[in-house]
Amino acid sequence: MSSFIKQNRIVVIYGILSIALELWSLLFFDCAPYITHPIFPILCLGFQLYTLFLIPRKRVRAWMSFIFLFLQSILIIGCYYLYYSNGTIFEISMINQRNDAYATVEEFYVAPALLSGCIVILVSYLVFLILHTKKCDKIGILKESNKKRKKRIALGMYLLLIIMVLAIPLSDKYVNSTTNYKAILYNSNSSYQKLGVTGNFIYEMLHGNTKVDTSNLAGLEKSIYAKRCDISKYNGISKGNNLIMILAESFEWYPMSMYSKELTAKIYPNLTKLKNESVLCTNFYSREKTDTAEALTLIGSNPTGKYVDYDFPDNQYPYSLPNLFRREAIKEGDTDVRVTSFHQNTGNFYNRNQEHRSFGFDDLVDIKDMKKYGVKNTWFSIKHERNLDSQTVSAMKDEMIPKDNRFFSYWITFSTHGFYKERENLKEYYNIFDKLEVFPKGNSNQNYLRTYAAAVADLDKAIGIMFNDLKKKGLLDTTTVLLVADHNTYYNGLSNYAKKIDTKFEPELYRVPMMIYDQKLVKVMNQEHEGRCITKFTTTSDVIPTVFDLLQIPAWDNLYLGSTIFNKEKESIIYSRAYNIFITDKYIGYSLNNLRYKAAKANQKTKADFEKRALKHLGKLERIDKIFYSNYFSKHPYNP
Repeated sequence: MSSFIKQNRIVVIYGILSIALELWSLLFFDCAPYITHPIFPILCLGFQLYTLFLIPRKRVRAWMSFIFLFLQSILIIGCYYLYYSNGTIFEISMINQRNDAYATVEEFYVAPALLSGCIVILVSYLVFLILHTKKCDKIGILKESNKKRKKRIALGMYLLLIIMVLAIPLSDKYVNSTTNYKAILYNSNSSYQKLGVTGNFIYEMLHGNTKVDTSNLAGLEKSIYAKRCDISKYNGISKGNNLIMILAESFEWYPMSMYSKELTAKIYPNLTKLKNESVLCTNFYSREKTDTAEALTLIGSNPTGKYVDYDFPDNQYPYSLPNLFRREAIKEGDTDVRVTSFHQNTGNFYNRNQEHRSFGFDDLVDIKDMKKYGVKNTWFSIKHERNLDSQTVSAMKDEMIPKDNRFFSYWITFSTHGFYKERENLKEYYNIFDKLEVFPKGNSNQNYLRTYAAAVADLDKAIGIMFNDLKKKGLLDTTTVLLVADHNTYYNGLSNYAKKIDTKFEPELYRVPMMIYDQKLVKVMNQEHEGRCITKFTTTSDVIPTVFDLLQIPAWDNLYLGSTIFNKEKESIIYSRAYNIFITDKYIGYSLNNLRYKAAKANQKTKADFEKRALKHLGKLERIDKIFYSNYFSKHPYNP
């Protein structure tokens, strides 16, 4: 044994350093420094070690091992940036979104301790290799590397590769099961904790995209049409209204709560007015990326293991909000209905040109279309600034708010999109801040906050333009405006800084605004002395059922993950596919057996409620996955 180790010292040391690097890096992914399901990672490492054993020349073997360790470090750093920037764990479906991701990168950050550790390990190993290979120059080729040995090692390597491939189906049971949805709730750890960073990456690359068994769809139709969406006492109160839905990019409450009410009203006059005149969901949470929030607010669901925008852009969605809004409007006699989406980015970003057409929009008006109306594209400028919301609404208000048509306009804002370096096109708001002595310059975090607050001021200006136009056209009484944030300000960790939260496992980090401006609704709620605040836990999946409830649009409950916010008996739950985590205002966890946050007032009853809500959500998700993966409505007619 000692002779074997001596002859293969490089391989042994490489293996030790690779394991050490892997376990140490887990600390930066909110994991403990161990792997709970090590069989697959061990097989992966074994394959690399066998590859090195096959190389007879020590010098070549040495530099190949260094390349392996270097690539492992790069992989870990890349996965850390992904996790740091938006909290997601790598999965192969993300490859489809690589161009969109690159377009948003302005600042690459790696934890100094992680980067320093990688450098120390690599440099130390490099020094060792240089000294070691000099000593071994006379040997050149290992004495024991005869043809028989090479054949034996090659056979072992390929057997190991076969075992790795065969091990993937077994690994599915504890990594990301889509065949036993209930098991997701009782899994113990994140994918990184189970397989390590490198192991998870190799698993995803070999495993490929998640597969859902659609060979047997018996009973799915009966399940789809089993029950109508819940209704509340406000059902149909806004029937016949126009609809404007604003998906507000990275919108948060905190800029509006950092100063006095009087000062806030000066900084954000239009958002303050909207807040004072709307129904507020004060306990609304979102832990989604923009594209997922978009899907939830337009089709009410999202698939497991894949993304709607790139994996299912051509599916049929007859149950989407655009399709059902149009159907109901025509049924009510409004034959000339305009159903349009707006976003001042390029239409191919998140594949929206294709996806929104499948969702049922007549058109997606993107920055290329908006140029004709005078909207300036600063997104692809040298400074990479976001295209302004105020300029967009000012130029596009007649398209967003047509005077002589029943309409549904869906607008994805852009000003508040991270990152938050100083922007020239926000200069007018910086000047206002300086005059009012708010959001001052300071360290990097303060400067990020200042830019974000200025971007919110631009959104405020856009809201003012929109409501002035609605008033001018006499449409305030007959238009429902729903503003919902897609997610918190995770860029640069701004939410953590502004809310003084050190962890990712705190519900307050994901509490964001949702407001419904509807004069008919508010009038009745005030008459009944209900107040305008919905205090129960609500989330993005509740948006569509709420709109259906208010506008009295009939729909089937099992096609949507949430329920109307006005049903006091039901609360939804977040199971974020992108983050592999369950969230309520009382619990956050990768599963029921791996809770990372528990509220002080949580008890056995609240935990049982959490479990019940999660199981109901997963039961719906299992059926919804079959609809996505089979493109069910391309072969089966939809029954409205």
